[in-house]
Amino acid sequence: MSTPRRPLSPRIGQGRALPRALAALGLALALSVGTSGCAGRKAGQAPQAARPLPEALLTASGEPLSPAAFAAGIARADYILAGEEHPNPCDHLAQAGLLRRLAATGVRPAVGLEMVPADRQDVLDAFAAGKLAVADLPAALAWKTTWGYPFELYAPIFEAAREYHLPVFALNAPTGLARKAGRVGLDGLSPAERATLPGQIVPPDPAQVEELRELFSSHAAMFEKAAQKTAQPKAKGTSPQTPAPATGRDRFADFTTVQALWDTQMAQRAVYARALAGRPVVVIAGGGHVERGWGIAKRLRLFDPSAKVVTVMPWRGVAAPDAALADAFYACPAMHKSRLGMTLSQEAPETGQPEAGLLVTAVAPGSPAAKAGLLAGDAVTAAGGHPATSLTVLHTAAIEAAKAASPLRLTVSRAGETLDIAIPLAPPAGPKP
Repeated sequence: MSTPRRPLSPRIGQGRALPRALAALGLALALSVGTSGCAGRKAGQAPQAARPLPEALLTASGEPLSPAAFAAGIARADYILAGEEHPNPCDHLAQAGLLRRLAATGVRPAVGLEMVPADRQDVLDAFAAGKLAVADLPAALAWKTTWGYPFELYAPIFEAAREYHLPVFALNAPTGLARKAGRVGLDGLSPAERATLPGQIVPPDPAQVEELRELFSSHAAMFEKAAQKTAQPKAKGTSPQTPAPATGRDRFADFTTVQALWDTQMAQRAVYARALAGRPVVVIAGGGHVERGWGIAKRLRLFDPSAKVVTVMPWRGVAAPDAALADAFYACPAMHKSRLGMTLSQEAPETGQPEAGLLVTAVAPGSPAAKAGLLAGDAVTAAGGHPATSLTVLHTAAIEAAKAASPLRLTVSRAGETLDIAIPLAPPAGPKP
């Protein structure tokens, strides 16, 4: 897939995984409320005729992908990279649907997961052997601490793997190493730690570096604050939870190194999975590792040059698909399941209609959102004083609230009334690996 340079533009939720790279550098936001840096790019306005059903597969031009085209294209690939926005439930349903559609054509792929560090492979082997049920995985994988996004979002993928007896592979770096590398650099790792990572870290594409710099710069101040906070001792007389940031380091260089480390690690593990399983590999990863062929795909073409690589990304319906982003798309509305306990969605406006607010589709009982009074069916019209025209507004408002150590304030329309909802933000529980 070609990777033309394009001017940077505002983002809509496309599933990029960049917040995890920021987390590795100590910039984790526990609330994770918006689409944040995981967004993709806007293109022209989408045509309004016959919107695809959720999870439908589309060509790069936005047309429905026919069974014949699927069989001749995606089903014949050696690696299928399925991007996602981590908190979007539809994305994971679409990924599970992709596995089932492959199985229906007679292709039983291996499944590679960004969400699981390589040192947990034994758990996935036990699951594939039928020794563990899907319900056993959150505890066995220490999912809450190693990944953090709710396991129920990913359960459909594991259920599809169980249904079709698909082997599952852990793709991420061993637990905690990416985070440590982000704080002290690769040269700060012990020889034993470095030995568990790829021998050569393939650097990022120059065009990707430009985008990474923009995202890093927009979060730099909060990164420094969060990095120092993470390095504080748990209690008097104890050691810091993670090594303190080394003074004088080029933090952006460490940031891009971590991103390259993730992409290289996952590509090498995917090649290993294909060789061991003797079958194609579907890689489930954040869209930032998938889009434009910048991440995992670039490394796969180096490590396995004769293999066919296909990329699939979410399409939100607000703008026409950008053919440079991926080889194919699955239709999923912009949706976010927040750790504050609320699930919100954004539908593309009809022709001639103003952009609607964000719909609260669910509120978890006992969650911060529920305790603050938010209800399913509410329409969020503003967040932190910003009009709620997209899910990215929630991210902006959440960052501002976190900086000010204040609640996230939402303006809500409910049954003709306008309400002010203030949701307290808990301090970060610590960045993910």
